Amino acid sequence: MQKTKSKISKTFVYQFESNFHIESSADNITLDFSDNKYISKSTDFIGDLKIESVEIVHLNSPPSIVPSLYFDENIKSKYLITNTLSSNNILTDSSKDKKLKIVYSINEKLNEFITKNNLNHLHKNYFTYLYNFLTEIPNKTIGLSFFVNLNNKSFDIIIFNNNEFIFFNSFEINDENEFLYYLFFVLKNYEGSNEADKIIFLGKFEAFNDYYNIASKYSRIDFIEDHNEIKVLPDSPFFSIINENYIRN
Repeated sequence: MQKTKSKISKTFVYQFESNFHIESSADNITLDFSDNKYISKSTDFIGDLKIESVEIVHLNSPPSIVPSLYFDENIKSKYLITNTLSSNNILTDSSKDKKLKIVYSINEKLNEFITKNNLNHLHKNYFTYLYNFLTEIPNKTIGLSFFVNLNNKSFDIIIFNNNEFIFFNSFEINDENEFLYYLFFVLKNYEGSNEADKIIFLGKFEAFNDYYNIASKYSRIDFIEDHNEIKVLPDSPFFSIINENYIRN
């Protein structure tokens, strides 16, 4: 159980595959699902902070992205067939610009955490935050923009064409060579040109220097970078930047 200090003005719960991370204005904590006492520990932590409501960010839930114009609430389970075997606890987000519906399922263990702690809560998929962030940054690029979000053991790629969203996918990886393979597989399918197009990394973190270096050998790269030193989510470090500059506002 690891604690660090935080400046967050709200309380967030980040759901990962094997643990969840709670951030509050006073402190933060990581609880592992393999710990049989994680529910009682979370209750003690939340009771001390007197938390009444939380915002839950689902980073372990692969989303299906559906244009709002064609979304049908009655068949939302079918949207997830290619992403997950789970058809329980299906939720839907709307993007801030109302153009997309984001469909995903949530972890039952997290429901237990919410119920035991009697929390008012709001769910959102991590893609929803990424998409909203990217549509609000100053970006007037003509043609294709390839945004890459590096995580521990995975990466996300989001493509815009003339500032219109056209593609999202996430890939599990073990090293920079696997990263390069999947990255350029996607770029080739979208006819990305090494000379004309640019790979834009979401954040710049020392842990991923090998990934930046290998990508720079084959393409132009750039960064959406933040200069503060808050890095409280090692499994998905860019969310530290989103927290400080977007979610916390």
